[in-house]
Amino acid sequence: MSNLLALETSAEVCSVALFVEGRVLSFHRHAPMKHAELLLPAVSGLLDEANLALGDVEAIAFGRGPGSFTSLRIGIGVVQGLAWASGLPVVPVSSLAAVAQLAVEAGSSQATQICVAMDARMQEVYTANFTVGDGVVRATGKERVCSAEQVLIPADEPFIAAGNGFERFDVLSEQAARAVACRPSLWPRAETICTLALDWMKEHEPLPASAAQPSYVRNDVASKPGDSRNQSTGTLSQR
Repeated sequence: MSNLLALETSAEVCSVALFVEGRVLSFHRHAPMKHAELLLPAVSGLLDEANLALGDVEAIAFGRGPGSFTSLRIGIGVVQGLAWASGLPVVPVSSLAAVAQLAVEAGSSQATQICVAMDARMQEVYTANFTVGDGVVRATGKERVCSAEQVLIPADEPFIAAGNGFERFDVLSEQAARAVACRPSLWPRAETICTLALDWMKEHEPLPASAAQPSYVRNDVASKPGDSRNQSTGTLSQR
């Protein structure tokens, strides 16, 4: 694939990246509650910088969450609008996988296990475990929202602790002391969404625009009781 647009808005960071024939242009700003005003200008600015129109892009990758309900809704609303308007396919990517991938790329550790824990508010964390092979992370279980005490820390193997949960919760800070490396300051980035999407597309075709759906994990925030239409969907659940 020559040109890929990627957006990531699951957390406090607004991040956009444009993969253009092997090089990556990016916008990345820590700006809580400002996703709505920053996102479309960032997309337009990167396309202008690359001298491309949206129609020159071949697919739109996006961080599908889990994460902030409001910022995910804003970001995926933009993805849906762009994809439908331009007839582009999409590639949903786990935002937790993006954090795990960044932890691996930070280097200085030979550990192949990564435990991600991101603050989910309400005294809970979004968490998932990953392994790395050939430089790319793969999920080893389901994404969950749970208390810090319920995070599944690898017991018998060296691991990397990644995500702000490891500095915001005392019990996870204690667990991080056993890790070979701790990366609590990582936020998911659109460049990493590009990396994971491009790897997935080596063996798969991108999905129709209707697949631009969030994975909230915490279903009671996103849906009414008994409403099955809003259950967590994330098509690429292992990435």
